[in-house]
Amino acid sequence: MAWTMRALGLLLGSGLLACTPRAGTGARDAAPPLPVDGGFDAGGAPAEASPPDSGPAKEALPAFPSDDLTSRARHLLEAIAKDDPTLATDIVFPRDAYIEAKDVADPGKQWDDKVMGAFQKHVHALHKRTKGIERAQFTSLDLGQPISQVVPKRHDLNLTLWRVPHSRLSFTIDGKPMRAEMGELMSWRGAWYVLDLK
Repeated sequence: MAWTMRALGLLLGSGLLACTPRAGTGARDAAPPLPVDGGFDAGGAPAEASPPDSGPAKEALPAFPSDDLTSRARHLLEAIAKDDPTLATDIVFPRDAYIEAKDVADPGKQWDDKVMGAFQKHVHALHKRTKGIERAQFTSLDLGQPISQVVPKRHDLNLTLWRVPHSRLSFTIDGKPMRAEMGELMSWRGAWYVLDLK
């Protein structure tokens, strides 16, 4: 009997024999079950976690209204009033973001031509056709409808982003309400940017 107890003590001390708590009695109940495959890939290495889903949760719907967007919209009105597009480059969809988001042969050149180039032309055109624009006073930027999510598509976007058409830059000239239509705003990292200014 003494020998048996001594042997049992040695086994417990060495970790070769361990007590397993009964169901509902210890911390083991809270531990998650082991995966069926043991958590290893076919080569015997620990299996890597799956990458996060690249769906809608990647790009949060930008807040509206926001102080940031209002400030950048004021810059846009100033750029139109002074016929100087460089005063509102902070509201234009960023070039680096466009290069990352577009699935085209040369996204940098496309941004230069179709985003920034078109933005500059539209600012000049709005200045020219809006009588008294030099006296414009900012009122608001009104988000258009509908807001939709653009999913990745070959030769278009390779990221999931938010898009909204028909937003309006509202202002007054000598007390008279006026507005400038925006063709399209697009989201990037939680903020709205002009992709197409009409």
